[in-house]
Amino acid sequence: MKQNIQCRICESRELIKFLDLGNQPLANSFLRTEKEFKTEERYPLQVCFCNQCHLVQLSVVVSKEKLFSDYIYFSSGMPKLSNHFKAYAEEVTDRFLEPNDFVVEIASNDGILLKFFKDKGYRTLGIDPAVNVVRIAEQFGVRTLENFFSEKLAKQIAKDEGKAKLILANNVVAHIDDHQDLMKGVRTLLAPDGVFVIEAPYLVDMFENLTYDTIYHEHLSYLALRPLKRLFENFDMEAFDMEINIVQGKSLRIFVGHRGKHKITTNINKYTELELSMKMDSLKVYKQLANKIAKQKKQLRKLLNDLRRQGKKIASYGAPAKGNTMLNYCNIGTDVLDYALEDLQVKQNMFTPGMHIPTVSADYAHSHEPDYYLMLAWNYEKQILEKEQDFLKKGGKFIIPVEGIKII
Repeated sequence: MKQNIQCRICESRELIKFLDLGNQPLANSFLRTEKEFKTEERYPLQVCFCNQCHLVQLSVVVSKEKLFSDYIYFSSGMPKLSNHFKAYAEEVTDRFLEPNDFVVEIASNDGILLKFFKDKGYRTLGIDPAVNVVRIAEQFGVRTLENFFSEKLAKQIAKDEGKAKLILANNVVAHIDDHQDLMKGVRTLLAPDGVFVIEAPYLVDMFENLTYDTIYHEHLSYLALRPLKRLFENFDMEAFDMEINIVQGKSLRIFVGHRGKHKITTNINKYTELELSMKMDSLKVYKQLANKIAKQKKQLRKLLNDLRRQGKKIASYGAPAKGNTMLNYCNIGTDVLDYALEDLQVKQNMFTPGMHIPTVSADYAHSHEPDYYLMLAWNYEKQILEKEQDFLKKGGKFIIPVEGIKII
C-alpha cells in the first residue's frame, strides 16, 4: 500500500479528501474459512478531489499484484453482459474496422468481448494479469498475454505484430495507477488512424443515484470526461466522441484518437457542459455528496434494524464487490443478514470480505427464503425482478439501496 500524494493525471499535490468510508477489506477478497477472519487485511477507503484537474481518486493505492493476480470476477458470468459486449463489438466494427485489422484489449478478462472480433476474422490479442482468467480466455480460443499493460509491453507488441487499429479498455482505466504509462503505451501501439475506446462507470451516476458502493480499492479513480480530456491532450491525443450506456449502472464510453485524425462530435461539448452544469469542478458538491452518503447510511441501518426487531428475515441478493463496500461502511453483518445469494459459482460457499456473510446458491436461498432481500446487485434490478416473480407473488420484498432507498 502506498499513499497517493499527487494526481495521476495532472501531477498536482492539491488532493483534498472529502469522503471517508473507513478501513475496508479488498472488495473481491472472499474468505474460504472462518480461520481467515482474524488475518484479514484492511486498508483506508478515502476519496480525494484534485483541485487542479478535478479527477476524483482514492487516497491510497493497494498494489496491483495483490488486487489482480488471482481475480474472482469473470465477465462471462455476469447476466446480460454478453449482449452488451455483442452490441459494443458490432458498433465499433461498423464504425472503425476493415478486414484483417488488429484489435487489442487491455484487461481482457476471460475474453468474452474479444471473442466477437476473433469470430469475425480480425486479428486479436488480449492482455490480462490474472492467471486464472487467462486460462479461461485461452479455453475460449482467445489469445491472451498474461501481463499488465505498459509502454514497454506496447512497444514489444507493435514490433512483433504491428500497430492496433482498435485498443479496448473496459472497466480498467479506473483501476490503473500510472495513467502516464498507460497513455504512453496506447500512443505507441495505436495505428495513426486507430481508435482507443474506454468504457467505465461514469462519475455522474454517483451524484444522480448515490451509487457510492462503486468505490472500492480496485477503483483508484472515478471518471468523468473533463479530467480525461486533459490526460489525452498531454499525449497529443483527443476524445472525439462519447456516449452513455446503462450497464453496471451508468457507464461512459469515450472514443479517443491521435490529435486531428477524427472529426470531433457534438457529444464532447454536450457532456463537458453537463459536468460543468453539475458543478463537478467544485469541491463543495463533493462535500455535499459525502453528507448525502452519510445520511443514507443512517437510513439504511435504521430500516434494517427496524425490520429485524419486527422478526423479519433479511438476506442479500448478490455478493458483488460494490455490495461489500456498502456492507462494511454501513456495518451490516450476520446480525442483520442471514446469507448472500450468489449465482457465480466461484463465490459460493465462502464468506464476504469484512462482514463475513456466508454466500449460498440459489437452490439454498429458495429453500430458506427471507422476507426481504437487500439487493446489492442493484445494477441487475430488472433481470432480478423478472427472475424472482414467485418470491414477489408470495409477498417477498426487495430493498434497493440506490437513488435513496426504495422497497419493491
